[in-house]
Amino acid sequence: MRRLVFITLVVIVPGIGGAQTTPDSAASSRTPWGDPDFQGIWTSMQEAGTPFERPIELAEQGITDPQNPEALREQQRIDRDPEIRRQSEEQLDEAGGLGTGAGPVHWYENLDPQKSRLWFVVDPSDGNVPALTSEAQQRMVARAAARQGLGNDEPRSGHWVEDLSAFVRCITRGLPAVYLPLAYNQNFQIVQSPGYVTILYEMMHEARVIPVDEGQRLPQHVRQWWGDPRGRWDGDTLVVETTNFSNKTNYLGGHTSEAVMLAGEEGDENLRLVERFTRVGPDTIDWSVTVDNPSNWTRPWTFAIPLTRDDGQKWIFEYACHEANYGIAHILSGARAKEKAGR
Repeated sequence: MRRLVFITLVVIVPGIGGAQTTPDSAASSRTPWGDPDFQGIWTSMQEAGTPFERPIELAEQGITDPQNPEALREQQRIDRDPEIRRQSEEQLDEAGGLGTGAGPVHWYENLDPQKSRLWFVVDPSDGNVPALTSEAQQRMVARAAARQGLGNDEPRSGHWVEDLSAFVRCITRGLPAVYLPLAYNQNFQIVQSPGYVTILYEMMHEARVIPVDEGQRLPQHVRQWWGDPRGRWDGDTLVVETTNFSNKTNYLGGHTSEAVMLAGEEGDENLRLVERFTRVGPDTIDWSVTVDNPSNWTRPWTFAIPLTRDDGQKWIFEYACHEANYGIAHILSGARAKEKAGR
């Protein structure tokens, strides 16, 4: 007598049933040694085009929440308007075709933003950077007078590369300016090991090694382009305090307002930054930084930019800014030619 034997096959599909990863579990995932896990490649490019401070028109409408749902939907509709997109692409193509270095449209990763907020400054609550100190105002007036009639990337008569920003010289974008979305190369790779968090920034290809809960700070007389960072865990939030900045670093470039950018054009040894990284979902890190510089502003202030996981990137490619960088030579030769012509 034959017997029929039925075999039940259980097929386990990743992401179904008990193996499913929920936003909450992703936000609370841990490294093998128990720290919150931030590892991966992240970008701030989704927030491209977001104003740094609260726009005047939004203030006139009485909008006080940078994440106002109705206003955000309207902004996203404008960003996706086909005619506006077409005009932007035509302008980029035309500029690139004129040999200005603007490049072809496919360079620009910032043309399809998915903004999650209407402006970046979250403290003060009015969305504006605090007033400058009288000392900072005097420095800005003196700097403007010294550079009257000159472009941002042009040296004064008789001066050399020291008149050009560290960004133009391919040294650094500065911190925290590196988080502000520009046109491209706005990716960050986070790698963790016991006692350390390392962030590789695509722009300028800078790596920042942050000791966590250990190590003494550098002596006060030792200054660095990106300062001396020290991290600690506040629950599941990584808090990084950075001091010991060099006075050479342009730390607030990017698309901030002119006043904010000028105030951050020269580094200041009094600068202190406090960053907070909080994993709030599988694809989002809430990042914010408090800027404390009593030489420039009357009080500390904070801006925040979400970082979005970029699964389309498998690694960070080399950012070869120095190689074939004829821009510096051309800038200097142009300046010497103007001086020779008596202009």
